[in-house]
Amino acid sequence: MGTRLLLVEDDPDLGRTVTQALEEHGFQVVWATSQEEAWEALWDVPFQALVLDVRLPEGEEAGFHLARTLREAGFTQPILFLTAKDALDDRLHGLELGEDYLTKPFALSELVARIRALLRRGEVRPRRVEVGEVVLEVEARRVLKGSLPIGLTAKEYQVLELLVLNRGRVFSKDEILERIWGPGYEGESNLVEVYVKNLRKKLGEEVIETIRGLGYRVPG
Repeated sequence: MGTRLLLVEDDPDLGRTVTQALEEHGFQVVWATSQEEAWEALWDVPFQALVLDVRLPEGEEAGFHLARTLREAGFTQPILFLTAKDALDDRLHGLELGEDYLTKPFALSELVARIRALLRRGEVRPRRVEVGEVVLEVEARRVLKGSLPIGLTAKEYQVLELLVLNRGRVFSKDEILERIWGPGYEGESNLVEVYVKNLRKKLGEEVIETIRGLGYRVPG
């Protein structure tokens, strides 16, 4: 299986061109055209690198906002920004949030070379995390308790992964909603409580701790 990349680019012509070029070089590409689509893709399957346009339908700097939110959520995959914004402040902002920055127009061969260079730095996201009897296999997106696999829904897994990969850190309900269901989510107010309750039923009460008035965490 080839390296899987997430491309977030709202220009249809450029998106098709970049997707085709990367696939010709052996990459598996998922192409999202908005911040919302990117969120859905990111929680669906793991990616080895992200290629983000800064300007998206959600705003002039939506790509920067998405990258910042992902870093806060514990995503460690390399991020390369593609953008027409070439001012020094923009470049510095991009390098602060991601690992590389390529301004438009660019040569496809340079894009491929930069992605390969980023991938050579290695994946620092843990592949396996143990919390007592519970084991989170990150790459396989699988959860075990003891030696038995535990069936979780996609969103249950995402909530658990967020908390486990940030052990000891307290996440408020609003933070969990933003990271799992995306910025600007408007829906059931008790959604996080429902998912935490379900996870505790499946994995044990001790796995996720409630910090009164603050939120939830997996004890570090």
